[in-house]
Amino acid sequence: MRFYLKGCLILSRPLTDQEVSEVSKLITEANAKLLVRGAPRGKESEAARITNWFIDSDKMHVEIESGRYVRAHDALFRLKNQLAASLGKEFRVGVRGIRATRYEIEVAGFKGSVDDIRALVGLLGDVRIVDESLHIELSDLSEEDLESRLIDRLVKKVLEAEAKPLESISEAMLVPFGHVIQQSKPKPIKTGLEVAGEAERLGWIKRFPAKGQWIFTAPMVGLLKTIRELIVENVCRPLGFEEWMFPRLLPMSVLAKLSSYVEHLPEGMLYVCAPPRDPSVFDEYKREYSLKRVLRRDLLKKILSEPEYVLDAVQCPPFYQFFSEETVKLEDLPVKVYECMGGWTWRNEAGGVEGLARTNEFWRMEMVYLGSPSDVLDIREEVVSRTVKLVDEVLELEWRVVVGAPFYLSSEEASRRRIDISSKDKIPTLDVECYLPYRGEREKAEWLEITAASVHYTHYVSTFKIREVKGRAVWTGCTGHGLTRWATAFLAQHGFNVSEWPEKVRELYEKNGPYSAVKTLEWPPAK
Repeated sequence: MRFYLKGCLILSRPLTDQEVSEVSKLITEANAKLLVRGAPRGKESEAARITNWFIDSDKMHVEIESGRYVRAHDALFRLKNQLAASLGKEFRVGVRGIRATRYEIEVAGFKGSVDDIRALVGLLGDVRIVDESLHIELSDLSEEDLESRLIDRLVKKVLEAEAKPLESISEAMLVPFGHVIQQSKPKPIKTGLEVAGEAERLGWIKRFPAKGQWIFTAPMVGLLKTIRELIVENVCRPLGFEEWMFPRLLPMSVLAKLSSYVEHLPEGMLYVCAPPRDPSVFDEYKREYSLKRVLRRDLLKKILSEPEYVLDAVQCPPFYQFFSEETVKLEDLPVKVYECMGGWTWRNEAGGVEGLARTNEFWRMEMVYLGSPSDVLDIREEVVSRTVKLVDEVLELEWRVVVGAPFYLSSEEASRRRIDISSKDKIPTLDVECYLPYRGEREKAEWLEITAASVHYTHYVSTFKIREVKGRAVWTGCTGHGLTRWATAFLAQHGFNVSEWPEKVRELYEKNGPYSAVKTLEWPPAK
């Protein structure tokens, strides 16, 4: 068995000639000792070796070949740790991340069906037979892909495929994101109205003069607060979650730790530039406005600094920052919090905005947890289970649970990947989706994701340097409830006539009322 990896390590800055010379020594040492460690005596040829490398600005490009004992991706992680320790200590250079642009697996004398393996790999890569050897070529694997042991599980499946028929493999096949795991029965359709248009006509919302933003009036706010209270009472509190408040303005020092999001979706964030504290630099800008009533953005570009913050697009990073470089005890875990009071969440939404279902500014509740691997998996399952029960029995919505894409993947990127669903620990994200009748037939229409429940494994623990006192494994997980999306799904299925809403929702909504409708001569707009 042969492995070949072509990839790169992302450094915190470009290296000097002296530092490159030190890297050369480290590579020689790694090939002689570090990458051989773990191979049995006499099997050193089955270990890993760096066959080529070069530095380009802040990236170190490497090619690694290996046999079965020290596989190429494990060698890359060893190299990352060695470089981080050596360069960090002597030169204050860090390693911010790794990725594999190309990964090849060769299995000599493969006797199984190549069609079986193609079905197993799916869109992850290319599979072919060359001289009776199976060749699998994968591309663009992130650090999360490598860290989640995707390669090792794939190899295990390939070896099993040689001895087992297709039907025994297919029980644990890789599936695409969006694969339905669980689904409610169809429920009666009360309305086919497009939610945002009807809400605007009734005066529940009014469009704000910016993309994907709305002003919510009392009736809509009442529904949002009702949904929030139902989630707190039915999901958060029964599971022992406590309420925190998070900042929404993330400095670049925190953003730098969100490597997966920066690498996959930098276009999904809104950036913030801080002004200088010297009022005089705004003199020309103010004069132009005073005289011409024109906001000179070209002048602002000269005044403002480079972006120093981002508006929080995912809501949970402050939780990881709270524990950054702290030491925890497994006996004191899990820590479980929920957060909603910090305000809006912002994203430069992919695919354009759509009514209330897809907006740039939205209200969201985040549940975040830190604990042992089994704790995090169990919490995620309990949160999803209680969420589904709430959606089904209290809100009486038509729903399904699907294999979801991690938040940092674009829809295009997610469409090229497959996930092993043979056990719950292998599924990074579970999405709860609801049917929107106005989008068309349920079998063909795009359903609306209202909740995403993710397990991050050790990714944020490692990135934010969260330590356990005895070195025991700890993971993080989060569940985001898009409250404006919950309201959209509810109104899409039940309509705006409060008297026809499910009993528990109606009672809580009316308890917090009444809600007055504001009118002017021009608004709400006529049909």
